[in-house]
Amino acid sequence: MADMEKLDNELMDLRSMIESLEDDWRAMESDWDDLGNINDVEDELIPLVISTYAAIEDITSHVLVAYVVKDGISNTAFDYIYSDMSQSHREQFLIRCNLLSRQTRGKIGNFRALRNKIAHGSTERLDWYRDDVPHRMNLAFEVLDLFTAAFTDSEFIDELVRDEETAI
Repeated sequence: MADMEKLDNELMDLRSMIESLEDDWRAMESDWDDLGNINDVEDELIPLVISTYAAIEDITSHVLVAYVVKDGISNTAFDYIYSDMSQSHREQFLIRCNLLSRQTRGKIGNFRALRNKIAHGSTERLDWYRDDVPHRMNLAFEVLDLFTAAFTDSEFIDELVRDEETAI
């Protein structure tokens, strides 16, 4: 059986990492060169985007384990959810369980487009405005903040399960 104490510790680490990522983003956003020279922040932006998307993957995995599977998960199932299940399948599963709204899934998809441009080696350089970097980064942290709230308020998840209109 998966060790729930280990899961709790990983969740605390994930929350801390999310706060740090968001702090890094806010600092980068406030220091942004309005003239549009992304070269000034690109070296920090690329790993920030990739790490932020990884945090979204991690936190959706945590939601699945904590609120859908709950107790009694085997190590094999745990590994599947965290390592082998695609993010798209996690999102579909969470939608079917009324834990994720289609609107929030759209926000994740919007951010994923930015991450994919970076991660899949597009030869086209990022552009702060054309790629709508501020909007997409803010969407990512909006999603992460919603999921983090779900873990600090168990009644929040219970309400989500009861009423699909209130899904994250």
